[in-house]
Amino acid sequence: MANFKKAQMLFENQYTWKRDGGDGPSTGKMDRDRLDRDEGYEVLYFANSSFPDNAPVESLHKFERLLRDKLPQNIVMKTDIINFLRNNW
Repeated sequence: MANFKKAQMLFENQYTWKRDGGDGPSTGKMDRDRLDRDEGYEVLYFANSSFPDNAPVESLHKFERLLRDKLPQNIVMKTDIINFLRNNW
């Protein structure tokens, strides 16, 4: 698992760093399986869990760009996002 930090994120200042209005306090299965791309802490955790510990910061930046610029808005499930990233890396 990578250990990227908030300060290393390409779009750090464009994320929300707390739960937004559309995100309840749920920690159930659906909440674990979906990614809210606006919430920096979710994107950072997902990136860290998707890369090995020796991944370069450029991988994080590419990951962010793909999520932000290429991933269709209707894809929200993490398994679908992983498939998209693999196919578009």
